[in-house]
Amino acid sequence: MTVTTLEIPSDSDRERPRTRHSPPVPHSSLHATLSSARREFVLVRGNAVPGSRELRQEAAVLKSLMRRWVRISVLWDERLLAHPALVEYVLWQARAGIQVRTAPQVPVTMALVDDSTSAVFVDQGEDAAHGTQTVSFSRCPDTVDVLHYLFLGLWEEAAPLVVENWAPPEDDQSQEVLRMLARGLTDEQIAHRLDVSKRTVSRTVAKLMRELNARSRFEAGAQASRLGWFGAADSPE
Repeated sequence: MTVTTLEIPSDSDRERPRTRHSPPVPHSSLHATLSSARREFVLVRGNAVPGSRELRQEAAVLKSLMRRWVRISVLWDERLLAHPALVEYVLWQARAGIQVRTAPQVPVTMALVDDSTSAVFVDQGEDAAHGTQTVSFSRCPDTVDVLHYLFLGLWEEAAPLVVENWAPPEDDQSQEVLRMLARGLTDEQIAHRLDVSKRTVSRTVAKLMRELNARSRFEAGAQASRLGWFGAADSPE
């Protein structure tokens, strides 16, 4: 059994003096391991909000894997989609051909590489507020199998971002509501921007979700975005 634990700082942590921790292992070690996938790469994101630097490095890993035709599956905790920047990133993943699903609650952040290596990300209690995260790698077959079984259970219950052909709503207000859903806005925010009641927005959202057979507000907006109604968003750099 091989387990390696790395301590990874967040973006904000890089600017703070370190008094309790030894120098962290560079992010390059983590992403080099993730980039080693040859057949399949699985990424599960719990409720811990990733920093912009982490997302840029992750996007680079995903682009490299896609160029090698590695099968990629990403599961997101829906609570993260309250952040507009993350919504744009998830939409980029889906448009790039990555299999993306969302679930109301995802209990862990982890990655699986070719069913042979696992990486589990854990915020370290009080240190989580200081941007410190532990990443535990394992090549133990039993550990990897258990985590893969956990992933399959979460994936089965999650909502896929699958788009079927359907006609867009003819009224401009419904299209505006969809656009704002894709950006992660709440009913209150949408109502304020459209100068209508929250009840009107809620009824419109419910109707659109039924028509799209979407299981979440975000999925409804994401489906419309993937159809190209809002224009192509830039991929992360």
